[in-house]
Amino acid sequence: MKKITTLFLMFVIAATHQINAQSNQFMYEYKFKLDSLNRNKSDTEIMILETSPNGSKFYSQVKAVYDSTMDATFKNAKMIQNKQFDFTSLKPAKVNDEVLKTYPDYQTKLRTRLATTQLLIENNKKINWKITSDKDTVLGYQVQKATANMNGRKWVAWFAPEIPVQDGPYDFYGLPGLIVKIEDSKGDHSFTLVGSRKINGAQTIGLEKKAREIAVTEDKFNKIWQEYKNDPVKDYRQRTSSAGGSATISAVLSYGGKKLSQEEMMKELEKEAKENLKKENNYLNLNLYR
Repeated sequence: MKKITTLFLMFVIAATHQINAQSNQFMYEYKFKLDSLNRNKSDTEIMILETSPNGSKFYSQVKAVYDSTMDATFKNAKMIQNKQFDFTSLKPAKVNDEVLKTYPDYQTKLRTRLATTQLLIENNKKINWKITSDKDTVLGYQVQKATANMNGRKWVAWFAPEIPVQDGPYDFYGLPGLIVKIEDSKGDHSFTLVGSRKINGAQTIGLEKKAREIAVTEDKFNKIWQEYKNDPVKDYRQRTSSAGGSATISAVLSYGGKKLSQEEMMKELEKEAKENLKKENNYLNLNLYR
């Protein structure tokens, strides 16, 4: 009996190591309601959790297509010296944030931006999960329920022990199995696994800080966020001033197709930004956007 038990444990450990050593993509449907005063309206985005031996990256599938198309277009433009571009048919992402996690310590970083400022927010808080005896089935997997308070919200998660990856969508991790479904108590934000695939070979993921990114703590981000809310076009104003001094810059804006001076353009951008801030106020991470 001891030999059988030992062999079984060796098999489980080997299987777990094999999955962790592989590169996988887990696809989630992300449903979210950004306007807390209009919960009848919701948006969806397909998100990808890409895992590898050195860590994971969580990002929008639409953003990945958008970025790769833009990069390829500009690279090709340099080769043929083309200066005219048409991106009208290119679908923009609704979610631009990315979450990076390193293995095996699960150090977590959120990649985001405010206006033109690119930020990398460090978050090393541990999640205090409470695993219950409740069980269910999600996408054919036997799952178990767990709850936690995080990001200013109460969450209910369902994890699949048969997928020995202690990770999940966004910055959720730390359960004995992949988190295949998670939703906050108000039903404003939810992630549900809709598919998965293995990537040939054990590919590593680039988890390093980018050259233009500013690494900040959550407290530092809170301060930057308050400054942004007070003046959401500060970055644009500084950039246009440094580029053209006090000269008038003409631009054709999407609303009306009118040509506006630099001052008029900034007023329109500020108005639009503040209107969006009023509507889009039901953030996934409430602690960040206090």
